[in-house]
Amino acid sequence: MFIDRIKGNPLWEATMALAIIAASVGLAYLLLWLFKRVLTRVTARTNSTLDDHLFRAVQPSVVVFVVVQGVYIALTAVTFLNPWQGAINKGWSVLVTALLFWTLRKVVSGVVTWYTAEVASRTNIVWSQRALPIINRTAGILILSMGALVVLQVLGQPISPLLAGLGIGGLAVALAVQPTLSNFLSGTYVLSDGSIRPGDFIEIQGGPSGTVQGVGWRATRIVTPQNNLVIIPNSKLSDSIVTNFTQPSPSIALFVTCGVSYESDLQKVEQVALETMRELVQRLPEADKESPPWVLFREFGDSNITFLCGARAVNRGASFTLQHELVKALHTRFTREGIEINYPVRKLVFAGGQDGKTPAEVDRPGGATPQAPHVAMPDDDPGDGDAR
Repeated sequence: MFIDRIKGNPLWEATMALAIIAASVGLAYLLLWLFKRVLTRVTARTNSTLDDHLFRAVQPSVVVFVVVQGVYIALTAVTFLNPWQGAINKGWSVLVTALLFWTLRKVVSGVVTWYTAEVASRTNIVWSQRALPIINRTAGILILSMGALVVLQVLGQPISPLLAGLGIGGLAVALAVQPTLSNFLSGTYVLSDGSIRPGDFIEIQGGPSGTVQGVGWRATRIVTPQNNLVIIPNSKLSDSIVTNFTQPSPSIALFVTCGVSYESDLQKVEQVALETMRELVQRLPEADKESPPWVLFREFGDSNITFLCGARAVNRGASFTLQHELVKALHTRFTREGIEINYPVRKLVFAGGQDGKTPAEVDRPGGATPQAPHVAMPDDDPGDGDAR
């Protein structure tokens, strides 16, 4: 038969092996096309996105498995590779095991992502939103660690001594990777505490300020207002004093210091300022409509009576626009109402009056300035009779 003729012929066996590999690659491309054209449309019709996450997690593994299985069948079909069949079988087992645990890791990550996006965000369960990233990380580490142990067992390596040595070796490893572990635990603490979340605008004391892009295994990424990316180790972040401008609520108060002359009617000034700010708050989307503006007189200054105008913006970025518009609106309205904002002025008062004379000089007849009395000094040399 034809198959009997192929067996034992290295050229025909190699050709058949290449044909099997090509067929497996073609089947993989066909499955990939079906996944994109058919299954993607099917999952898009469902109300939940869980099937979408599971589909994206499983799809690459199925395609890779088809190619790996085709290569394995091709290699086992070649008789001149019989001396290496044991190694081929172990290699296939290792690849399939690694692919299985990697797929399991992607499935768990997809489920956690779906739960975070659909369930936790809708129910506003704060603890779950904080704990889910930690659960995702921990589950990933455990699954990949179990996969590594299974791979070692498949390769014929005893894992019992390895597990026994983890107690002593773990201490040495912990000392060696202490900075990495410190950053990882600090990042876990930051996520579980919930005081810093992606999207928050923070300022580190003595350090940079910006929007948190993400909290990773080793470091936290911050984008500054200048659009620069700053990477801060989690251990340094957890030990620093951090001001979060987004929590407990994104709205932020802003203050404008102003002053009017002493001749101004303060009641009118307060009324005009409040009317201007109320109109501005209702007109601008950057203003927080729930918080009414206010005016507070502070002190008697050198040139003006100073006061504060306060309002709230919806977030920190909007506070700059609101403050900009508030200064312009107050200046325009004060000018229209005739309310004067003085320039810095100092009044100088001379002790002698306008002509510069003291009261004693004014009362003296003729205004003459008395001469100092002449005092004769004793002669230093009594022999010549002079007074020098």
